[in-house]
Amino acid sequence: SAGRPPEGEQCHDTEPKPHGVTLPEIPEMGYASVSIMVDPHKTAVIVNPAARGGWVAKHWRDLKSQITGVLGSVEFRLTEAPGHAAEIAKHVALEGYETVVSFGGDGTLSEIVDGIMQEQAGRRVSLGVLHAGTGGDFRRMIQSSDDLVSACRVVQDGQPIDVDVGLVSYIQDDGARMCRHFLNITSMGMSGLVDRLVAQSKRRAGGSVAYLTATLRAQVRYKPARVRLHVDGESRGEYAVSVLCVCNGRWAGGGMMFAPEARVADGEFDVVVIRAASTIRGLPVMVGLYRGSHTRSALVEVFRGRHIEVEVLENTAWMDVDGEAPGVGPSEFRMLEKAIRIIGIDPEFL
Repeated sequence: SAGRPPEGEQCHDTEPKPHGVTLPEIPEMGYASVSIMVDPHKTAVIVNPAARGGWVAKHWRDLKSQITGVLGSVEFRLTEAPGHAAEIAKHVALEGYETVVSFGGDGTLSEIVDGIMQEQAGRRVSLGVLHAGTGGDFRRMIQSSDDLVSACRVVQDGQPIDVDVGLVSYIQDDGARMCRHFLNITSMGMSGLVDRLVAQSKRRAGGSVAYLTATLRAQVRYKPARVRLHVDGESRGEYAVSVLCVCNGRWAGGGMMFAPEARVADGEFDVVVIRAASTIRGLPVMVGLYRGSHTRSALVEVFRGRHIEVEVLENTAWMDVDGEAPGVGPSEFRMLEKAIRIIGIDPEFL
């Protein structure tokens, strides 16, 4: 669930506005990177035991041993419910921890980012990423992230680099307006419905299989949302969308490369619009998503900008925020440049 930004960044209402809400202006921050050696006494690992359908809880003793074998006697904080990771992240930032490590999926990482940003601690805390989720999309941009021990070594010895964060407003399922930070990709359209179907499954299959199965199911149920897009104050037209993605990173949905040219420290979103089409016409686009070749299709348009507004004119634009489904559009997005410090980002993606 979404966290509430700090005072001055509140953006929740009960009545949707046709053109989104006005998000706050955020001062730009300069680029910085430093080498560190993680101090275990100042490191907190936030763990989602429910990640990968309970796999983390089932194997926790062995997983904990692998982590402490590299990082030492770090503090472990286990989440208990959706949204709890953000609250824990806020507390550990206030308690003075210098390194926070996410051990869960993309949703856990996103909540931790939101909690750190709510405390305005993005430049005081270095964030490490250990993957244990279903999709594992953001970690594709982390060096040596596939193996837990190797990923721990990246956290221990890697370089923290300031990267961009997005801030998005949307409508929760209860009708209230909310905003939250995101690190990777936020999208509108069929993607949020896919998230809901994945969440309802037992997630026994791997990430790519789980998301592909849910995508095929969602195609049967989804009624294309019609939206109007504005990029940096300029109207970019109306579209009946399969999905509209506002991308800081490249991958989402268990390995779909929505934004093959996106970089996490360039100060701009890549906005990818995929028009709704018949299954037969849309299949090449879906296949191309796994190779990044979909952008050559006539069904796809790509824009770049820092301030994105999406009005919803017809049907439901289901929201996906870093792999979670917190609500629906209309939405507004702002770029927070170099706002949080991540350990081990591959230079290719900066």
